[in-house]
Amino acid sequence: MTKKKRLIIILVLILIIGSGLGIWYFCTHRNAQPENVVEVVDSIKNFDYVLEDRDTPIYKEAFSKLKSILESDTINYEEYARYLGELYLIDLYTISNKVNKYDVGALDFIYPSEKEKFQNIVMDTLYKFVEDNSTNSRNQSLPEVTNVEISDLENTTYKIQDNDLEAYLIHATISYKEDLGYDSKVKIIVVKDDNKLYVVNSEKEDL
Repeated sequence: MTKKKRLIIILVLILIIGSGLGIWYFCTHRNAQPENVVEVVDSIKNFDYVLEDRDTPIYKEAFSKLKSILESDTINYEEYARYLGELYLIDLYTISNKVNKYDVGALDFIYPSEKEKFQNIVMDTLYKFVEDNSTNSRNQSLPEVTNVEISDLENTTYKIQDNDLEAYLIHATISYKEDLGYDSKVKIIVVKDDNKLYVVNSEKEDL
């Protein structure tokens, strides 16, 4: 076989393999859905709170109110605690818009040293059976919060590393788009540290 014939055969094989790979890629990717990408659409100056495009209308409304409170000349800390508590509960218990079990809500509101612990606990409990939705193809019933009613807000103190911090004990009732058996009555503790508020404790209350 001459060099010319061998070269032609090699080129033909390359074309056949290339065409086959192209057809395979097209067939396996033509029905692929776009990735579930989350984008930040708003934030609050000097605070680590952000609004994302996936957030629900009730979350957006509470975020807007909190932003007005925090961007005013004088911060009303009881109102700050009230809306921080609302946002925490809405984001934590609205699981329908989360990408997967690792996409834990409400981390913006957790005391810095407790974030990792909080995330691990939520992944192993509340979010344990959340299916992946990175391609927007999940078919699973998950909760969406439609209302949070703060029934009581009390002044208290909370100890962190031998420091007694000013705090608020908040009792709340959560309503959902569909009753799937998730917590409906919760109490949380919010502490004030360095002029910012953080959630440090969250517990289900008996009905």
